[in-house]
Amino acid sequence: LREADAIVSLDWVDLAGTLKALVGAPKAKVIQVSLDHQLHNGWSMDHQGLPPVDLFIAADPDAATAAILRALGTLEPRPIARQVPALHEPAPGARALGVEDLARALRGALADRAVSLTHLPLSWQGSFWHWRHPLDYLGADGGGGIGSGPGISVGAALALRGTGRVALAICGDGDFLMGATALWTAVHYRIPLLIAVANNRSFYNDEVHQERMAIVRNRPVENKWIGQKIHDPDIDIAALARAQGARGFGPVTDVAALATAIADALAALDRGEVAVIDARVEPGYGARTVGAAIARKSG
Repeated sequence: LREADAIVSLDWVDLAGTLKALVGAPKAKVIQVSLDHQLHNGWSMDHQGLPPVDLFIAADPDAATAAILRALGTLEPRPIARQVPALHEPAPGARALGVEDLARALRGALADRAVSLTHLPLSWQGSFWHWRHPLDYLGADGGGGIGSGPGISVGAALALRGTGRVALAICGDGDFLMGATALWTAVHYRIPLLIAVANNRSFYNDEVHQERMAIVRNRPVENKWIGQKIHDPDIDIAALARAQGARGFGPVTDVAALATAIADALAALDRGEVAVIDARVEPGYGARTVGAAIARKSG
């Protein structure tokens, strides 16, 4: 963004926040294509921050894009060589699963299929999956909220039914538990859907936040789990899926069992069923392995 001559925002969720990260106004001309001004209201602030825009086009981004393409005329495609980073390979041996393991196993099992990611957890790293089609990732619900993943994914799977694309949702356990009954709708209406639950038995994002606040306020860090841990007893997510009429697999705690569970879930999906995999991941494991890989690479 710092090097750009022009920045075109096609209804980006928070353009002001994105540009604020540049520290100071961007040097580029900023063009905003959006109908967000219809939401401007001093009470709700649904439009979020107001970005520094040089040209505002009050239009639907799809219509504006079509008009821009007509104005540009026929252009020769310019291939861009892009180096795709490989996922960090952790040391072999017995160890806990991480979100990265779940991503790697799913990516390997679905390598030859068109996949639409309908939902991703907060712990997801951008390097875990590489998108090559507009439908590869359907976006997020915004606001960092949880609980909408199952419902959004059922609706997306309905829209994708018959397209040949796999509707794949990767949800956190808290997100899944808040909306698990949406699965009944998918089962009832025969909507194929695969959900992999990255189950760390915690609202872990809030654990991290409570740890940070405990340090700031000089309070016991060891109490960060209170109100956030989802264990003692652990919830049987696979059984909860089966209670809605879906196929439940797991809990899965190692890489070998994860591969088997994914293969079984895909077989159920191909039969038109709803499948849920309970993958027990260690809190924060994916972030640590990616961080370690970056540190090694940077030397």
